[in-house]
Amino acid sequence: MFTPARLFNVRISVVVALFMLVASALGQTSKIVYIGAALPLTGGLQSYGIGAKNAVELAVEDANKMCPNFEFKLLVEDTGTDPQQALQKLQTLYAKGARLIVGPMSSREVSALKSFADQNKILVFSPSSTSPLLAIPDDWVYRIVPTDLAQAMAIADLLKYLGVKRAVIIYRMDTWGVGLKNAIAKESERLGIHIVASAGYDPDPRAFPTAVPEAIRKLSAALGQPGPDVAIIFVTFEDDGIAAVQAAAQDPVLSKVRWIGTDGFAYSEAMIKQVGKEMAAGKMLGTVVAPDPNDPKYQQFKQAYKAKYGKDPVAYDPYSYDAAMMLAQIVCSIGTDDPVKVKETLEKWSKEGKYQGATGKVYLDAAGDRAYPNYVMWGVALEGGTPKYVDAAYYYGTERKVAVFDQGKPLFQ
Repeated sequence: MFTPARLFNVRISVVVALFMLVASALGQTSKIVYIGAALPLTGGLQSYGIGAKNAVELAVEDANKMCPNFEFKLLVEDTGTDPQQALQKLQTLYAKGARLIVGPMSSREVSALKSFADQNKILVFSPSSTSPLLAIPDDWVYRIVPTDLAQAMAIADLLKYLGVKRAVIIYRMDTWGVGLKNAIAKESERLGIHIVASAGYDPDPRAFPTAVPEAIRKLSAALGQPGPDVAIIFVTFEDDGIAAVQAAAQDPVLSKVRWIGTDGFAYSEAMIKQVGKEMAAGKMLGTVVAPDPNDPKYQQFKQAYKAKYGKDPVAYDPYSYDAAMMLAQIVCSIGTDDPVKVKETLEKWSKEGKYQGATGKVYLDAAGDRAYPNYVMWGVALEGGTPKYVDAAYYYGTERKVAVFDQGKPLFQ
């Protein structure tokens, strides 16, 4: 028989037990996991870096809604599109406790921090680095985009589709620029397109304002005469790309040939504002890896991004989102943010295509780079006298097929 005192004690015991259960549950949800973002918020890839930061921010918000056992916190550092600054910022993120990193964006930056990441077991997941020189198995660098070997195939097939027989290449003399230039030259020659000359330049902001026009003059002299079956390929970023376009537009030969761009300045706001009319005059067409625009998951991401930031995502925004979300889902699934275990699971999921997000199912190859890529072929056209970007065509990598959209047809004429 319970006396009032015993009944009171039982009640107290029950309350204490419930409190301990609640405290235990709260303890589980209070586990903090840092997602680092090492992105170029300034410098030559600034406009891309800001969009990528927005996408990662959105992914972290979504992850916190889906995973009650962890609280994901975003730590952002500006790499400045500078290799040494990228390394310093990775070290800063490491010191703050981040072991799972989205970024950097350029291959030059990734190269600079790779050794530190490998030595300290920091999982680096780049949304945009594409140099084939970084396709290294068993390291700690992963890339949710394909290497430029795939982009080179897309560009070569674009040149062939346009009927180009001769071409010249201006390129940045860095990891990304050299790798892509070599890949384009090799693939183009394989298709019977003669690369007449290539000219590189120092991408340092102190050097390229004079080095880029000099490279343009060399290419013009090597080409000699313009023609409908001649092209110049711009392997540049934004700031140096502006200088290259301005110089080419003023050149008597290169201003009269077909212009081909790459992912280094695809949909660049800076480019369209400063040299949009020049790009339209050159009927600029370029390539950038892209998800299927009709994929429901991409449409869902696009709507959420626009609702939050007031504009559509571009270029590498969906890849930045998926890089962050895939890491978060792995942590949530395996119950730990131990980078060794996250890395093991990333390898496993990437072989199975288990993660499916805004950019489709994510398969990675043996070097940790995106497999089975497709590309949007973007262009620049005038609308009411104002230059704008258009999605001109879609390129199916496995089939090597160019499918031209209606709005892109004038650029292919």
